[in-house]
Amino acid sequence: MSATRAMIDRAALRNNLGVIRRTIPPTTRVMGVVKANCYGHSTELSVPVLLDEGIDLFGVANVEEGRRLRQSGLEGTIVVLGPPIPGSMAAYGQHRLEALVSNERMATQLAESTPIGASVNVHLFVDTGMARNGARPNDAVELLRLIATLPQLNIVGFASHFATSDEPENPFALQQIEIFRTTLGQATDAGFRFRDVHLANSGGIFNFPDSHYSVVRPGLSLYGYHPTQSRHASSGLLPVMHLHTRVANVTRFPAGVSVSYGRRYFTKQETEIATLPIGYGDGLMRTLTNNLNVLIAGGSFPVVGTICMDEVMVDLGPDSRIQPGETAVLIGRSGNRQIGADQLAEAAGTIPYEICTNVSARVPRIAANW
Repeated sequence: MSATRAMIDRAALRNNLGVIRRTIPPTTRVMGVVKANCYGHSTELSVPVLLDEGIDLFGVANVEEGRRLRQSGLEGTIVVLGPPIPGSMAAYGQHRLEALVSNERMATQLAESTPIGASVNVHLFVDTGMARNGARPNDAVELLRLIATLPQLNIVGFASHFATSDEPENPFALQQIEIFRTTLGQATDAGFRFRDVHLANSGGIFNFPDSHYSVVRPGLSLYGYHPTQSRHASSGLLPVMHLHTRVANVTRFPAGVSVSYGRRYFTKQETEIATLPIGYGDGLMRTLTNNLNVLIAGGSFPVVGTICMDEVMVDLGPDSRIQPGETAVLIGRSGNRQIGADQLAEAAGTIPYEICTNVSARVPRIAANW
C-alpha cells in the first residue's frame, strides 16, 4: 500500500450534510455537488454516503462525469452544471442527464442532438453577475418561450450562480439575489413553473438565507470547509479528507548544508532531516516551499527546501527521536494539533477547493475507520 494516502472520514460527511440541512428551510432539497471526484474526496466513497442520507439530486461539471456516475448505477437526478458543448450533447439524452441552458444556440443544438424517442430536462441558467455562462435577465422569458417550442426539451429548473457569496459583507451578492428574484418573477408571471429553483452555493447557504429557494447546491461545505474562513470554526463543519504519509528516512546534517533543489534552504544548526514520500506529483503545491508545517508524533515541523515531485524534507530539530515509519500528517490531526486544507490554502495564496482537488489520482482514497 502507498505510504501516502487520503483518509476519507464518512462520518464527517454525514455531519456536514446535517449542518447544511439545519441551515436551510425543511422543504429545501440539497443537490450534492460531486464534481471533480467530489472535490478530491472520492466519488466512490462519498456518493454512497449521500445516497444513504437521502440525497437524490447530484451536480457534476460535465457530461463525462455524469456518464460515469450514471454507469456506476446511480438512479437519481444528475444535473450537469457546465454548459452543453457541441459534440457531447447526445450524452444528455443517452444517460438521462439534465442540462443548464444559457442561450438559443445551446437549446436548439441540444434538441437536435437528442436521440429520437428521448428527451432532456433543462434548467434555464441566468447570468445575474458572474459573467461566465447564462442568459441575460432581460432575455430569460423569451428564451423560455423558445425552449417550450422544442419537444425534445422539458423545462424543469431555473438557476444562477453567485460571484461573491463567500464575502458576507459584499453587497454584490444581494444585487444578484434581487436580479434573480425579479427575473424568476417575470418567468412565473409568464406562466412558467419550475421543479427546481436554485441559486445558493455553499456561500449562499451560510451567508445569504434569502438565496435559499427549492434547491441549494453545497460543494466544499459538504466536505468540511465554510466558504468564509473567519466563520469556519463556529460552523460545525468537519474536514472529510485527512492527508497522511510516513517518514521514509531520517538523516543528521551539520549546520550550513543546503537542502533540495535550488539550495533554497540551509540548515541553521546540526539537525535531523526527515524525507517524506509526498510531493507535487501527489498534489502538494510547490508554492508551499519553505511555507508549510507537517505534524509528526504530535509535534509541528517545517518542510524545508524546494518541494520535489515525489518527496519533501522536514527539519525535525537536533533532539528528535522520530524514526522512519512514523505517520506524518499534512491535513488532519496529530495529538492536540490540527492542520486543515484552509491553512494550507492560506499559506499557498489559494483556496481550500484547490488544495483538495489537487490531491492527485496516485494518492489512494481510503475510508477512515476511526
